[in-house]
Amino acid sequence: MILDRILVAGGRVSSALADQRLAALVGSLPARRTRLTLALAERSGDPKAALLDWARRRNPAAALDVSVIDVATASGAVGDHNVLLAGDPVDRALIVAGWQRGLCVVNTVAQAAEVGGFEEEDLAPPEAGRWYSMMEGAPVVITHPERIALGYGARINPRAVIHNEGEIRIGRGSLLGADAELNLYTAAFTLGAFCHTSSYLAAIGSRHTVHYPSTFAVSRGPYAFLGEAADEVGDIVIGNDVWIGARVVVLPGVHIADGCVVGAGSVVTSSLAEPYGIYAGNPARLLRHRFPPHVVKWLLALQWWSWPTRRLWERRKFFTTDIAEKTEDELWKLVEP
Repeated sequence: MILDRILVAGGRVSSALADQRLAALVGSLPARRTRLTLALAERSGDPKAALLDWARRRNPAAALDVSVIDVATASGAVGDHNVLLAGDPVDRALIVAGWQRGLCVVNTVAQAAEVGGFEEEDLAPPEAGRWYSMMEGAPVVITHPERIALGYGARINPRAVIHNEGEIRIGRGSLLGADAELNLYTAAFTLGAFCHTSSYLAAIGSRHTVHYPSTFAVSRGPYAFLGEAADEVGDIVIGNDVWIGARVVVLPGVHIADGCVVGAGSVVTSSLAEPYGIYAGNPARLLRHRFPPHVVKWLLALQWWSWPTRRLWERRKFFTTDIAEKTEDELWKLVEP
C-alpha cells in the first residue's frame, strides 16, 4: 500500500493552505505522482493554481495532480481516496466515514509527515481486507473524532461511545473492542501497538472527589453552578502488546506496562508497572508473569512491535511459538533472518 490519493475537505483554499497538517503532508511527498482532491465550500480565484504554487514552494519534487470539487460532494468521493484530511470547518461525520472506508485519516501533524513516505507490502491474506485503519460498523457517539489518531492496521469495533476533549491515539495493529466506552473528559488516552481490548472496555479519564459535601458535578444544565465536570483528571497510557479482557474498567491516571494481560472484569485503579504481568481482580493485582525474567528482559529489548511489516512477515512463525521455556540463545535463533 502507498498513500497516493488524498482528499482535503474544508471551507476555503486559504484555510487549507494555512493548515500545518497539509504543509507536513505535502512536504513528505516523494517524486511519484500523487492525486490530491481539494473539496471546498467557498471558491474564489483559481484554487488549483494557488495550491500548486504553494506546494511547489514547499516541495519542488512533489508531482501533484490537483482537482477541485464542491465540499458537498466530499462524502461521495471518500471511496476514491486512501487519505483524508478534514480541515476547517471540521466535518466530523466525514472523518467517521473515512475510517469506515478504511482510509488514513490525518488528524495530527505527525501523521501527515508520514503519509508521503508510507509504503507497505501487501502481505496479508486476501480475506483480511485492504485498508489503512478501520472503524467497523457505526459508533454510538464520538464527540471529537478530529482528535483521534489511528495507526496503520488499527481498528475500532462497533458501538463505540467516545467522549473526548483530549487526544486519543490507537497504535499500529491495535484493536479497540466492541462496545468500548471511553469517557475521558480532557484526559488523553493512548493505546500502544498490537494491543487487543475485548468487549465493553470502560476507560474513565476523570473522577469526582468524595471530600466535598456532594459528589454531584456537571458542566451543563440548571445546576452546573454546583461543580465542574471533574475534580481529578489523569491521562491513561496503555503500552504495547497488551491484552485487556472483557468488561475491564480503567480509572484515571493509569499506566499499563508492555506485554501485560488484564483479566476479564478487572478494575484497574492504579498503574500496572510489571511488564508482561498478568493482572486480575478488583482492584487489579499481579498474579504472575507471562514469562520467566530472562524472557521478559529479552522481549523488552527486542521490541518486536516496532519491526517493519516485512520483518514481521518473515518471522511470522515466531508469533505462534511457545517461548516460555526457551533459553536466550534459542530465542535469538527464532528471530534470525
